Amino acid sequence: MKNNIKKASLAIGLIITAVATTAVQAQTEAAKRVLERDGALSKAVTLDLCVDYSTLKTDEERKLYIKELDLRSQLSVADHKNIDLHKVVTSMTMCGMYMSLGKPMAEKSRQIRPLTFKTVHVYPDMYYVSQSGMIVEAYPRKEGTMPPKLVHEAPEVQESPTLKK
Repeated sequence: MKNNIKKASLAIGLIITAVATTAVQAQTEAAKRVLERDGALSKAVTLDLCVDYSTLKTDEERKLYIKELDLRSQLSVADHKNIDLHKVVTSMTMCGMYMSLGKPMAEKSRQIRPLTFKTVHVYPDMYYVSQSGMIVEAYPRKEGTMPPKLVHEAPEVQESPTLKK
């Protein structure tokens, strides 16, 4: 009886292992197809793809660039909606902004927390603020107004009434 239980347990374990190994192998094959693909775009730097998109002339080239950037998970839903309209809205990625409007006239970045960067992108008619690669604010660029601040001064805080010395 104990022998049969051991054999049954071993058989079930082998079946589960075989199924899991097949699933992992299938994922590995799919990953190889994506990672080991040929073509000039697959070797290009992601930021270059984003910036170069705005200068493309044909729809065929644009589709190839979008396909490559989607494979790299660089585009949001807002990007897909607004790139062809040459419009930038909040919740777009920085890549989508570059694809839509091209390279900005100027950019200034600052690290506001560990692994969190805030950047102001200057275009002829707008300032766009991105944080960690996503557009979070847009301001019109008007003569006589200052661009958005990267660092906000902390307000004065009154000391705690319970922790007075």
